[in-house]
Amino acid sequence: MPTSISMTPCYHLTVITPQGLRYEGDVIHTLVPAERGFVGVLANHAAFVTSSIGGKTEITVKDGQVRKCKAGPGFFEILDNRAVFLTQSWSE
Repeated sequence: MPTSISMTPCYHLTVITPQGLRYEGDVIHTLVPAERGFVGVLANHAAFVTSSIGGKTEITVKDGQVRKCKAGPGFFEILDNRAVFLTQSWSE
């Protein structure tokens, strides 16, 4: 039986720039531009920190919609199903 989006595990994502909070919410998946390619993050990911070169970023929110954004350089961390993306800039 297929799994519905509503049953997919989520984690909390916060995006912060020098100008302030840019995004906060529960997500299914985040695709982050890292130093050597892209990193995909799902719920229950191991603790992880990476620097980001900036660029295309995709967020799959808990209803299944994909939000395409552009991030500046920064850092992405996930720990205990809470992720923080500290970035120089953010546009949707």
